[in-house]
Amino acid sequence: MWSSLLPRDSDGWVSAAVTVFAFATLVEYLILNLFACIQARRELLRRRLADRPSLFEGDLAPPISILVPAHNEERTIVESVRSLMQLRYPSIEIVVVNDGSEDGTLEALTSAFGLRPSLRTARARVPGGRLLGVYASPRHPALVVLDTENGGKAQALNAALAFSRHPLVCAVDADSVLERDTLLELALPFYHDASVVATGGMVRPANGTIFDLGRVAAARLSGRHLPRFQTVEYLRGMLGGRMGWEQLDCLYIVSGALGLFSRQAVMEVGGYRSATLGEDMELVMRIQRWSRRRGRRRAVRFVPAAVAWTEVPERLASLARQRARWHQGLAESLWLNRGLLLSLRPSARHALAYLSQVFVELLGPVWELIGLIVLLAQMATGRLDVPFAITYVGVFMLGGTINSMFGIALESVACPRYPRLRDSALLVCYAVLENFGYRQLTALFRLRGLWNALQRRHDWGQTARLGHAAVAEVETRRAA
Repeated sequence: MWSSLLPRDSDGWVSAAVTVFAFATLVEYLILNLFACIQARRELLRRRLADRPSLFEGDLAPPISILVPAHNEERTIVESVRSLMQLRYPSIEIVVVNDGSEDGTLEALTSAFGLRPSLRTARARVPGGRLLGVYASPRHPALVVLDTENGGKAQALNAALAFSRHPLVCAVDADSVLERDTLLELALPFYHDASVVATGGMVRPANGTIFDLGRVAAARLSGRHLPRFQTVEYLRGMLGGRMGWEQLDCLYIVSGALGLFSRQAVMEVGGYRSATLGEDMELVMRIQRWSRRRGRRRAVRFVPAAVAWTEVPERLASLARQRARWHQGLAESLWLNRGLLLSLRPSARHALAYLSQVFVELLGPVWELIGLIVLLAQMATGRLDVPFAITYVGVFMLGGTINSMFGIALESVACPRYPRLRDSALLVCYAVLENFGYRQLTALFRLRGLWNALQRRHDWGQTARLGHAAVAEVETRRAA
């Protein structure tokens, strides 16, 4: 019975295809990590030579508008805005968009900051949701709150973009907490190089971290398994991956939770697209195309020292929705920006980076799950292909673990935040443990996102948030 379901000829070519993909992925990740190590070393040298705060004294710092889309963020929005007000930067304004919230988000802002109707008008016509009201705070002149109909994150960001007044705009999630010097770090590449139009920072799981009045008091790992696995993922993907691609001038992804952009560049490429779940990565890809046409090199930078802390899912159902949305957004962004590969004068470097995003990042879960199915079917039929089994386990599991270890090591060099040896040891343990179930589950979640993209189905579900104060309280009770 089993033999009829898995003929030897199909078994052979499927195994060969999975093996080729596995080795190609391993080689790519090793190369990216090598470039990331070079980038980390250069970053260390720059940090020793540059006195960052003094560079932005007086009128040297370009003003920044912080764009904060908020949908049903009643529990976190006030604390998040207060933490943004404490950032060390000479000139900022905060533009919060209440994107059709069904809870008390607007009421919480009104009560906390004494909001009143404002006559402030938009400076640009950017597609967005219908505006219901504009509010300002007499006590906090730098705060502006827009009330709009629910239209999704992209439309909320476009509305904030239209009302922003400064040359640089920083898009952050409403539930994120930025470290005090994050804006200084993000803005520094703009100061040093006029070709820079976008910078992205490091997003880290906030679960387990202790916050005090909107500031990070002590970085800690969560007491739960899912956030720990995600911490390893974030370090692996953002440090090894993004630092490596930035060194190659092919960075296509800046996290929507922390990105600083030239307002002019964003306006020229048309603002945020609302027809995709990955509005942040899609915007960066368009900016890369726009920069290439204008001969700008290294226009998009990754700054590991710029850190934002955000709550990550603690339940499997929430994690499944999040990863499906992310992968669907990646698929839609790659399709909408296929010009990176199909342009009349494609850059070999950018074309290879685009193909890598398609075959490794987008189709990676397909190959990984096919390999797992073939391996299990071979075991069930009693004709295990030992070389294939060794390759699958060695490359996917051992190779993935090595990639994670690179991320953990880069964290200790580029942006160390966990001073306790216990936390570092736990990260190493979870880098190994993720190969036994967690990695396969996330591959399945990502496959669902790819399927939704092929069907053009949008799942706009939102991850439930406890709020940072509530998270700290829960973690304290668990520790007790």
